[in-house]
Parts: sequence; structure tokens; C-alpha cells
Amino acid sequence: MQSTSELEDFHFKFKISIIGDTGVGKSSFLDAITQNLGKVVENEQSTELNTKTTFYIDDSYMYKIVYFDMQGKERHHKYIQQYCNGSTGIIFLFDASKRSTFEKIEQWIVECEKCDTPIKILVGNKIDIVMTKKNVLNPVTKVEGIGLARKYGMEYFETSSIGEASIVQVFDHLFNSLLNLIPNPPDPEALMGKNVVLGKRVSSDIKFKMALADMLPNYD
Repeated sequence: MQSTSELEDFHFKFKISIIGDTGVGKSSFLDAITQNLGKVVENEQSTELNTKTTFYIDDSYMYKIVYFDMQGKERHHKYIQQYCNGSTGIIFLFDASKRSTFEKIEQWIVECEKCDTPIKILVGNKIDIVMTKKNVLNPVTKVEGIGLARKYGMEYFETSSIGEASIVQVFDHLFNSLLNLIPNPPDPEALMGKNVVLGKRVSSDIKFKMALADMLPNYD
């Protein structure tokens, strides 16, 4: 268990929400990301929400990424905005071998349109089941996945329920998209509305403090 000061010792913090129906593999997807891409520093589970916090180091910068895995039952729809507000990114996950989860994912997407989230990604999971089992009835095709993603301005990825290789490509796209939100050097005004939280490694930097001081008179 890390101390509070250690948990706040980062440059930038992102909140990533993972949304989809029950049984589509959200928990396994999250485990694969957090176990292989970063160091887990906090892990909290409840009947309504699972959260995992990781520290990820890239190019000498420390990033704190908090993943929110919301339960996918029907009764959780009414809480979707509450959970997704403040998210830097949302990953919408469906089971490519179960068309019903693809049909429902658009409901989740529409609900999340009410939140101002900079990055959204659509993922068709369990593609290995579609490719190896002949008894899968009416699976979701890649063309359909791409079509839905484009409808809402997202990128589409297909992942396997076994192994981490396919999940790495999702993380790489997500992480690069997150980095693109951050101006270099960090500009307080340019960061507004992007749901990027600044850590003490940035806020204590003299250049950032000077930029913040220049910006404040505009808000008198």
C-alpha cells in the first residue's frame, strides 16, 4: 500500500471508463491491461463498480491511470452519466460472438454522448470464439463494428479473450490519444475541458506556475 503523497506523485492523471453488458469480458480485459501495462497501486471492488489505479512511466513522465469498470446490468443504465462524467476516455466493449451485446452497446454509447469525453474507443471482444467455434450463430462482423464506430467518431478494435497481444494495440491507441491531449509544454488554458488532472510534478514546475499566473487575469 502506497502512501497518499506517493499516490499523488505523478505528472498527469487520466480516468478511463470501461462500458458494456455483463459477460462481455470487461473484467478480464481490464486485468490484461493493468497486469501488463503499468503497475497497479490501488484495486477496489464493489457490487456496483470496480476500479484499478495504475502508474505508467513513459519517456520519464509518470502517468496515473484510473480505470472504472461499471457493472453492465440493465439497472445500471441510469447511473452511466454519474460514472462517466470526468472521464478522459471511454472504452465500449461488446462480445463479438453474442449479437445481443452489440445491439445493446449503442444504447450505452448514446447515454455517454451526454458526457463530454475526449476519447472513445469501440472494442469487439472474444473474436477468438468467433474464429474457432462453428456453432456461433450470427456473430458480429468486423464491417459492422467499424460501421458503428465510425457513426460515433470512434476507432474500432477486435480483441481475443485469450492472451494480451490484441489488447496491447487498444492500449497503444488509447495512450497515444491521451498524450495528444497534452500540449508541450503543458498549458493550463489548453488543458481546460480535456479531463486531464495535473499532478504535483507538473503543478510545482515553475514554468507551469508562470503560465497559470498569465492565464488567471483572463478570469477576473
